[in-house]
Amino acid sequence: MHNANMPKRKCTTGREADRPGAKLAGSARELVTHLDRAMRRLVLPGNEQGTTESFSRSEIAVLDTLGAEGPMTMGVIAARVRMPLSTVTRVVDRLVGRELVQRERPEDNRRVVRVALALAGHATYQAALRSRIAGAQRMLRRLTKEEQRELVRLVRKIADSIAEESTA
Repeated sequence: MHNANMPKRKCTTGREADRPGAKLAGSARELVTHLDRAMRRLVLPGNEQGTTESFSRSEIAVLDTLGAEGPMTMGVIAARVRMPLSTVTRVVDRLVGRELVQRERPEDNRRVVRVALALAGHATYQAALRSRIAGAQRMLRRLTKEEQRELVRLVRKIADSIAEESTA
């Protein structure tokens, strides 16, 4: 059953639909499809106030992680963004060159190198965050107040359970 508003994605055959977890996989596929479609329309990349810079997905992942979680070591960044350390090193090198991030050495342990957003990186992160929040507001406006509360509650529940798993 294909919804006309849903982009075409690879369909499962009858045999695949019978295997355990197929319904969950189908629901997950539909959820990703709808979220992707909504976010592409509501959050336009590079459309932040006066921003003409473009970023690779890996640069966005690093900037976003540092903006949300604060300064951290290269190894922690690599784990958070799920990229090899060598890739993260190249990404950070590019971002340092663009003066968006900076490397710091804590006074208590000069062997450790931490990466933090520079002033321009912080401004870039804040602009992107404002854009995503505005997109989320446009999504939520299409729901009743009760539906908004329920959606936020469910997403919080998912985020909390994922956080619990990662600390266990």
